[in-house]
Amino acid sequence: MAKLLCPACKKALKLSPVMRVGAQVGCVNCDNVLKIVSRNPDKIEVVAESATHNPDSKPESYA
Repeated sequence: MAKLLCPACKKALKLSPVMRVGAQVGCVNCDNVLKIVSRNPDKIEVVAESATHNPDSKPESYA
């Protein structure tokens, strides 16, 4: 597993070798969404919050 630092909070993260470029992961420390932009060398970047918003999503209903 590759070890990286979250670009936002600098928490150590581990990426599985099967994760591909373009995959998104969440930082367990700061809850930012991160995108894998390179695997050799391993590099991740923070995804803008506006890019993670889905206007078609609706909250779960309990009624």
